[in-house]
Amino acid sequence: MNKNILSFLPAELFKAKSPHEYAGPCPLCGGATKDGFIVWPDRPHGGAFLCRKCGASGDGIAFLMKRDGLSYREACEALSLEPRRGTTSAFTPSRHAAYRAAQTAHGVKVPPVPSTPEPAVLPCHKWMDSAAAFLADCQRDLETSPEALLAVCGRFLTPYTAQCTGIGWNPADRYVLRKSWGLPDLTEQDGKPRTKLLLPRGLVIATRRRAGVVALTVRCPNDRPESRPKYWQVKESSNVPFVAGRAGLPVVLVESALDAALLWQESFNTVCGVALMGNMKGLDADTHNFIQSAPLLLAAPDNDEGGRAAWQRWSAAFPQAILTPAVGAKDLGDMHRAALAWPLNPDIPTVMEWVPSVLALASRPSNAYTLAA
Repeated sequence: MNKNILSFLPAELFKAKSPHEYAGPCPLCGGATKDGFIVWPDRPHGGAFLCRKCGASGDGIAFLMKRDGLSYREACEALSLEPRRGTTSAFTPSRHAAYRAAQTAHGVKVPPVPSTPEPAVLPCHKWMDSAAAFLADCQRDLETSPEALLAVCGRFLTPYTAQCTGIGWNPADRYVLRKSWGLPDLTEQDGKPRTKLLLPRGLVIATRRRAGVVALTVRCPNDRPESRPKYWQVKESSNVPFVAGRAGLPVVLVESALDAALLWQESFNTVCGVALMGNMKGLDADTHNFIQSAPLLLAAPDNDEGGRAAWQRWSAAFPQAILTPAVGAKDLGDMHRAALAWPLNPDIPTVMEWVPSVLALASRPSNAYTLAA
């Protein structure tokens, strides 16, 4: 006999509102009320649920995947359901990370989400013009320089993807005059003037908006100077998310800009990747509206402590987001690498396989019905 969501909830806490509807406290976020978590046990796939506070919703399979970190097949077995053929465990990682909706049990302190994001503060026009020229120079040899090809293809990106998404390769440290970028000279603590701006060697990631290039981040190689961070943000860059894709597509929230570009590439431009850079401190009004207008919103934070903190903020800002982290790896880039590593592991999908799987699971009729309920 098939089970349903109620089989996994304490009977004393869930009361019948009608013959086909039960209500109780949300087991995912704790809930603000004692009856904000609605369960319809008679619906297909083990029933359906909706939390009126955190927005979590789905069928019985999705519930066990969200609450207990089960794979798709494990959730089906728990509900005595027959798994559909060809469906992978891409919705959540099986035993790799037990993600749940935002809750204080994680012990992670995150800053409150601003109720109304502010407009982005953009660099001056001279900075943006100089940044655009620098990016163009860094993209010039993407298909001919062995070093550039190794840096780009080592991230499983093609030169075409790099060109389209604003990624290039800077082969050596550059020191340019600050005034040539519209920046004033500075004075060091010892009184010496600082007249130059560092553009370090590495993979250049440009964040672009209609106004032009508004931010530059360099992913420095592993042989960088010891004092240099892995990610170097060029001074006066605007602190806004990186977007790979266009409006009107399903959006996947990630932490890394390189993962966002990989999503755009491997989905053949049918999914838009938005890199919120972990703690989402740079979420501006335009990007917030762009994300809100997406027909479907998924979230793939990293499978670590930082990712759990990121998910708390993301889910608070976008309650409609559906949690779909990487399978068997820290993030989507690592998952893609693991899927292609020998010996091949059929339980770990490539990003190309992961995208249609999570889109299908998130778009199932039961999920759409409960969201509209």
